[in-house]
Amino acid sequence: MKRIFKIFAIAASCALLLCGCGGRTETKPEKETPTVKSEETDENLQELTENAIGAAITLTSGETIEIELYPDIAPKTVANFIKLANEGFYNGTIFHRAVDGFVVQAGGYDAEYNLKSVSETVEGEFSENGIDNPLSHERGVISMARIPSENDSASSQFFIVVGDSTYLDGQYAAFGRVTSGMDVADAIAKAPKMQDPPPGMDDLPEDIFEIQSVTINN
Repeated sequence: MKRIFKIFAIAASCALLLCGCGGRTETKPEKETPTVKSEETDENLQELTENAIGAAITLTSGETIEIELYPDIAPKTVANFIKLANEGFYNGTIFHRAVDGFVVQAGGYDAEYNLKSVSETVEGEFSENGIDNPLSHERGVISMARIPSENDSASSQFFIVVGDSTYLDGQYAAFGRVTSGMDVADAIAKAPKMQDPPPGMDDLPEDIFEIQSVTINN
């Protein structure tokens, strides 16, 4: 019986890894409570975003999502994202998860739906892991996907919030924000979903939204 339970637990963890930032029903409370910001919080956030690093996610369609990264908020997460971008890791990966009103997620699969991953993981820079992160998961914010049961499991997959999801605050490492091109993210989120997707790829868009490159503005 113990062996059967262990096998089931491993299978469940794998499913969560494929899901990335977890299903909405797992992280979303029954009743959402909007985050109330104080003036002090706004001032602190403004200071922490002054050293923003610009970047651009360009799709093979020619469309671009321009973003800025905040190393003063999540230094390890930003450093990891920049490293992968400069190595060309994201080239040829797709937006494999699209949930209208929630998130669009990328950085884990290629255009043939093959898993693409890295062995290194990043320390989870969020409050539940003992690290302060004041960047709230509001529309346009970029955050790292991870296995919900493992705080330090983020590696390459990231998601863009298309609908305010502040209930994720403290659980995922927000590290940047879209500055231009949210219309592109919205179109991905609203795209028809594949009727019979590969195993573990629920909410997969029917059309392929492939990343040509992620460039960092030095």
